[in-house]
Amino acid sequence: MTMPQLAVLLAASACFASYAWGLARFFRDPGGSSREIALIKAATSLAVVAHIGTMVLAYDHAAWRFVPALALYAASLALFWWAIAVNLARPLSIAFSQDRPEHLVTAGPYAVMRNPLYVSYALCWIAGVLATGQWMLGLSVVVMGWIYHRAALAEEAKFAASPLAAPYAAYAARTGRYLPRLRPPGAMGRAG
Repeated sequence: MTMPQLAVLLAASACFASYAWGLARFFRDPGGSSREIALIKAATSLAVVAHIGTMVLAYDHAAWRFVPALALYAASLALFWWAIAVNLARPLSIAFSQDRPEHLVTAGPYAVMRNPLYVSYALCWIAGVLATGQWMLGLSVVVMGWIYHRAALAEEAKFAASPLAAPYAAYAARTGRYLPRLRPPGAMGRAG
């Protein structure tokens, strides 16, 4: 195993271990498991196996892939732990849970995007494709991205049907779902 291959494998493993920690220790599941939660767990498990297996068995040693892939893994980890830190006092519900939102988070990465955790996960899957040079892993990006998008839409619907509907609508008007919303100069101070 080459040093770049080992570095990429360790970076990916750090991401996967962080996400597993979040599932086991951070996210709360107030409504019990659902079919969607089982889907996300199964799809994530398959994607992790595919990524780790590809990194070990079919790694593309192109040097130009190494640094950008590590940068994406680092961004994924930084965004994940930043979002977790903002929510430590009041952990979030697991994706697809049926509970009513109790609070609206607008600090940290949530000040510019509504779904930093899903973005964090997506960056990790993209990094794996870039790191290995195996474009078939792109299927994990598409499948997991579709699942995260469905979860984000479900969360938006929960907010729309809750007492937090008006504050959430105002928040959504000024932030992007997955990326920061671009504004013309001077627009930051205007109401959204």
